[in-house]
Amino acid sequence: MLTVHRWTSAVPMPWKNGGGVTRELARCPHGDEFDWRLSVAEVATDGPFSQFPGIDRLLVLLSGAGMDLTVVEAGEVERLRQALHTHRFAGEMAIDATLVDGPTTDLNLMWRRDRFDASVRHLPLPVGYDPVGRTMLVFVVDGGATLADGTMLGAGDVVETTGGLSLGGTGTVTIFVLEPR
Repeated sequence: MLTVHRWTSAVPMPWKNGGGVTRELARCPHGDEFDWRLSVAEVATDGPFSQFPGIDRLLVLLSGAGMDLTVVEAGEVERLRQALHTHRFAGEMAIDATLVDGPTTDLNLMWRRDRFDASVRHLPLPVGYDPVGRTMLVFVVDGGATLADGTMLGAGDVVETTGGLSLGGTGTVTIFVLEPR
């Protein structure tokens, strides 16, 4: 099964604290509870991340000068400064984000750690990949991609599949693979 999620269909949802906007790109299952969720966040101000007990997260910096993620209890700091810099962390951790020089945009995969594990790769197009029965989410970072049937994908579009995938085109993709536990 292959599903294309279009960036243009992702509705911007303001955060309750006013610090940014999220666009949900894909989720399974649909509804209040999710097993996994892929979104893009536009972070406008410094502030705490929302906590999600039982959820693991992969955060990928897409644009902007970056941010510092501080683990409140430990005082440890992860500095995200370059596009595609990726950080993995537990959703229940108290994390404070400090923007380096203005707003950033990031890609965020969240998943229930008792049901899945996840990995991420950033690859140039063209690319072929087969996760053998695992769920794969391919996010077009930049450029344009083409599916085998000729379907065109632009920056921000996502392909969700449980089978192999071959993409033509030029640019960069981020590939998340969710493996059931």
